Amino acid sequence: MTRTAGSRPFQGMVFFQGRSLARGQALLRGFLMVLFSGFMMVLGPTGVKSVHGAGFALYEFGARGTSMAGTLLGRADDPSAVAYNPAGITQLAGTQTMIGFSLVMPEGTVETPGESTSIKNNTWVPPHAYITHEISDRVWLGLGVYNRFGLGTEFPDGWPGQYNNLFTRVKSLSLNPNLAYKVTDSLSLAVGAEVMWFEFYQKRMVGRPLGGIKAELDGDSWGIGGNIALHYKPSDTWALGLTYKSRVKQNITGDATFQRNPAAMALGYFNNTTAEGDITLPDSFGLGVMVRPHARLSLEANAIYTLWSTYDKLEITYGAPLTPGSPLGDNTVFSTEKQWNDVWRFQFGVEYDLTDLVRLRLGYVYDQIPDNDEHADYMTPTNNRNIVTTGIGFAKDKFSLDFSYSYLWFGERNIQGRPADGVLDSTFKDGRTHLVGASLSYRF
Repeated sequence: MTRTAGSRPFQGMVFFQGRSLARGQALLRGFLMVLFSGFMMVLGPTGVKSVHGAGFALYEFGARGTSMAGTLLGRADDPSAVAYNPAGITQLAGTQTMIGFSLVMPEGTVETPGESTSIKNNTWVPPHAYITHEISDRVWLGLGVYNRFGLGTEFPDGWPGQYNNLFTRVKSLSLNPNLAYKVTDSLSLAVGAEVMWFEFYQKRMVGRPLGGIKAELDGDSWGIGGNIALHYKPSDTWALGLTYKSRVKQNITGDATFQRNPAAMALGYFNNTTAEGDITLPDSFGLGVMVRPHARLSLEANAIYTLWSTYDKLEITYGAPLTPGSPLGDNTVFSTEKQWNDVWRFQFGVEYDLTDLVRLRLGYVYDQIPDNDEHADYMTPTNNRNIVTTGIGFAKDKFSLDFSYSYLWFGERNIQGRPADGVLDSTFKDGRTHLVGASLSYRF
């Protein structure tokens, strides 16, 4: 798929300047197919479990990349390069599309004094969709619809940690257009913008002295970010990729609702109200080096550094006091210290072309967690992660079909209780996640 076939400059409207009407219609159909399918999958009951990405960052941008532990920073030679390293799309001739999804099936246990609670089993479905288009011998356009961040953690009602978390879900959707320019036959650069929709939903218990009240918080926002990338491939035997994805500030607004009991109603406490909060999602740097010791074999290693120190606290400001006149205060602002750390993710992937039609893949990931023991809680009950990945790809004529499977696990982690945050002395254990992915590509 590493091709540099050129095309004449376009002249006409949008992307179709100078191509035949049939070619323009085909491009438009592909563009709409990718966007429509991606949006439909995201706007459905989708989410992502936190136990497979550092903090709540995601890396399942395509089945081929996932099967090789995400090592497409240096390769960057299929449409998912829009998410991995958009400078690499200058390797893609003509117009190419990809659409797909992952199934994320996590498991885990939290032990508290005298009790062991299993995280509820769910299947989460992060989607992805891409289109790339060669404008000329030097200029390419790429567009991606995918998830950079996501979280889902659910516990049964009545569990000991319910005053910290019953259910937390984070959804995001990034629309990421990119312009890539081939500086020389070996060096390409790309710049992109990111428009990100972000949703935060949490359910937990509050008002312990009143016997407990179930509280739900639901809000969303839009944020703007960007990315820059470099791809250098002096020969077929090796390539290098560098990427930067910017931080994105989200100003979340929404509603807080409470299932009040008679005691709260009598005091006039915990009335439904509006709520808002800010979060700055982290920027990250990526480096990837690919080597090809044999025509059918490629190896790649990546290092990704994510600046999670942007997440220093979770603070919610309510539109009205929750406990007006209370001797403990009106409780208009709820704040929890996070103080997350900047972390590394190391990835290694292998691809072997068994035949012209079949490709085999393997990979391994070591993923550091950003939260320290002093501020860990039940939103992200995990530890440093190990991930083994594998997959297979099939290519025939203009179609490619890729499948991936990943198995994630982490070791036990002990944290001390913080009663003010609803956290007990706890052990996170038995953490494992099964991830299955599929992607379909088509080259016009």
